[in-house]
Amino acid sequence: MDRQIDEFIDYLRDVKKTSNNTLLSYRRDLLRMKNYMNQRGITEPKEITEDKILDYCVSLREEHFAPSSISRHNTSIKNFFRYMLENGNIDENPAETLKNPKIEKSEVRVLSTVEIENLLSQRFTDDAKGKRDKAILELMYATGLKASEVIGLKLSDVDLRIGCLKLKRNGKSEKERLIPFGKMARDAMSSYLLEGRKELLADEEDDNTLFLNCNGQPMSRQGLWKLIKVYVKKAGINSDITPFTLRHSFAVHLVDNGADATSVQELMGYSDSNTISRYMGKNTRSKDPYEWARIRN
Repeated sequence: MDRQIDEFIDYLRDVKKTSNNTLLSYRRDLLRMKNYMNQRGITEPKEITEDKILDYCVSLREEHFAPSSISRHNTSIKNFFRYMLENGNIDENPAETLKNPKIEKSEVRVLSTVEIENLLSQRFTDDAKGKRDKAILELMYATGLKASEVIGLKLSDVDLRIGCLKLKRNGKSEKERLIPFGKMARDAMSSYLLEGRKELLADEEDDNTLFLNCNGQPMSRQGLWKLIKVYVKKAGINSDITPFTLRHSFAVHLVDNGADATSVQELMGYSDSNTISRYMGKNTRSKDPYEWARIRN
C-alpha cells in the first residue's frame, strides 16, 4: 500500500498544489491506516472493505482521538480512496459512506490585556535566541499573523523604517497586504535583526528567511508552538495557548479599541467579512484601520 500512498501524495503535491503541512498530515493519517490494516493481514487497497474502514474509525475513538482528529483522518481516507477509484485501482469506494463525528464548538480563549502584558514584558535572555523570541511574540500580537505566516516571513517582507509588513494577499495576488506594527514590536524586531539573527545564521547565503532556529535553519511550526508554550508558562498563564490564541486576542483587542469589520478583515487577510463577525461587538465604532499600530507604543 506504500506505493499507492506515495502516488496519491505525489498527485496532491504536483497536480493539486497542496501545501506541505497538509501533505504531511495526509501521509501520517494514511500510514496509520495502512499499519492498522497490515496488522489484520490486509496489504492492498482493493482488499479494504467498508466494514474494515468503520472498524478502523472505531479504533480511533477507542484510543480517545478527538472528534476533530477523527474528522481529519476521515478526510484523508475519503480523498485517498476517491483517488484510487478514479485511477482504476479499486472497483468500489469503501469510504464513500464515511461520516464525521459531531464536533462541539468551543469558545476560543482570549488573553486579557494583563496576560498579554505579563507575556510580553517578562525577562527575555539577552542572547540571539532571547532577541528572536521577543521579536516573534511582539510581532504576533501586533499583527495577528497565522503560524504559517510567521515561519514563512522573509527579510524582504519587513519594512522597519515605517513599521510595516508587506505580504502578498492570500499568498497569490500581486496586490500587497500591508500590516502595521507599533513601537514595541518595531524595537524588538530591530534588536533581533541587528544583533540576534546574524548569530543564528549558519549560512551566509541564507535564502532570506526572517526567523531562524538555533541551528540556523527556518523555524518549524512545531518549534513556534513550543516557543509560545515555554513563555506562556513563564508568564504564569495557566491555559493552553496556541498561535491562534494570539491571533484571536489581537483581533478581539483590536475590535475593543474601535476597529470596524473592514479594518479587521484587511489586517488579518480575510477575503470574506463574515469570517471576522465572531470578533465584532454590538457597540463597535469605526476607527482608523492603522490605529492598532499605535496601541503598544
